[in-house]
Amino acid sequence: MLDTHQADIFTIIISILIKILMKFLITLIFLTTIIAEIHLPQESLSQKLYNSYSEYKENSITNRRFKHSDMIQVINTINKKNQFKVDTVGKSLGNRDIFMLSIGKGTTNVLLWSQMHGDESTATMALFDIFNFLTESDEFDSFRKELLKNLKIFFVPMLNPDGAEFFQRRNLLDIDLNRDALRLEFPESKVLKGLRNKLQPKFAFNLHDQNTLYTSGNSFHSATISFLAPAFNYKKEINEVRANTMKVIVNIYNELKKYIPGHIAKYKDDFEPRAFGDNFIKWGTSSVLIESGGWKNDEEKQFIRKLNYIAILTGLNSIANKSYKKADIQDYHDIPFNDNLLFDLLLRNLKIKHNDDFYKVDVGIVREEKITKDHTQNFYSGTIEDWGDLSIFYGYDEIDLEGYELRSSNIYNINLEQLSTINYFNLIKEGYGFIQIDSLHFQREYSSIPLNIVMNGVNVNLEPKYGDFANFTIWKDNKLRYNIINGFIYDIRNDIDLKTNGLIFK
Repeated sequence: MLDTHQADIFTIIISILIKILMKFLITLIFLTTIIAEIHLPQESLSQKLYNSYSEYKENSITNRRFKHSDMIQVINTINKKNQFKVDTVGKSLGNRDIFMLSIGKGTTNVLLWSQMHGDESTATMALFDIFNFLTESDEFDSFRKELLKNLKIFFVPMLNPDGAEFFQRRNLLDIDLNRDALRLEFPESKVLKGLRNKLQPKFAFNLHDQNTLYTSGNSFHSATISFLAPAFNYKKEINEVRANTMKVIVNIYNELKKYIPGHIAKYKDDFEPRAFGDNFIKWGTSSVLIESGGWKNDEEKQFIRKLNYIAILTGLNSIANKSYKKADIQDYHDIPFNDNLLFDLLLRNLKIKHNDDFYKVDVGIVREEKITKDHTQNFYSGTIEDWGDLSIFYGYDEIDLEGYELRSSNIYNINLEQLSTINYFNLIKEGYGFIQIDSLHFQREYSSIPLNIVMNGVNVNLEPKYGDFANFTIWKDNKLRYNIINGFIYDIRNDIDLKTNGLIFK
């Protein structure tokens, strides 16, 4: 038993130990909070942007084929908020205005341009969303304040308005503006070079779309976003300007890979002396190329638009807070290059008959997007892009058809008056891919029905072959299982979702 004196001493010691422990715990909690605050903002910014994106999305633009007049409406709305300075910085070859929007009071100039190629509009949509984001006031205010305190940002959201008007890559004279950085022959090119000379931006974002059939390296993953720090000479040397480009890309890459792991690649880095990105590096501006590729079931690239929104804002943030300086360019080199290993539809292990013998082939189908001559509608033309051993390739959609046989489609003959009475579901399930009629009452390049239309007197080769239109049927045990019409596949054993995209042969 402890005596009274000993008990008092013991109580005092326990009390001191408790106080020391409490101070230690308080210090530990404080240090943990500080450490969390140091690491949390950059890590959490992209997640917050991702989760809140719908609040800033410009809902007046919901597909890729918008025109110059649609952009003007968006700019007029933004201009009314009196936060951006809006300037007309030039005219296109077709006399359409080229606009620049600027915001911020920082000492570091950043220039972003999109739609240098008129049919590459994904990033333009993302810029509209960013305009909305930068003019709001909410939980992101501290981020906006720091961004606009450190940067002055200049946006050219449609450098090639004539190409955008007709949804074509090149300008009104069919010139690729991204091969006019040296001659500066065309007004759109002169605008961009003039802005570079005037603004002397330290950083730039060169925003494009790329082929949706690229993969991220040798993989089945589509290259949804591809980056490039362009070379400034044939040796592909790395100076400070190019290195800083790589570092910004590393920061963006580390954020985007949280949402699309395996779907990020690098664009080929061969030096192109006529291209603007390569020359921007040569002229002293770190120029980040972002290429928007493909994502399954995202035909209008609305998800990729969101990714651009996050990529651009996180990239600007890394420039504003100079966090890019800590990035390791080896991480840039570790990003795989684009490879061309995708088909829209890949049918594996089919049998094809020739002279009473059967041969195994894989069939790779590509659906090429086209636009009507009047530039009012887009449609798809499906072709057998390749066949044979395609074991090193992948498809957005793949089916293993071991034991199935490839056969021709059938033609169904009708009069024009019968066209409105046809049951397309039944015809598809019976193996028909074509309707032959005596006349047409409309002039167009594709049909608004799920079957191809053939005019009387026009011969169509029904035998499927390499390089031809993708129209054929697939059988097993002498029973029709699939019908391929213009590259779209119908499983006749299931409910059929009709694609109103046949071709017209006349």
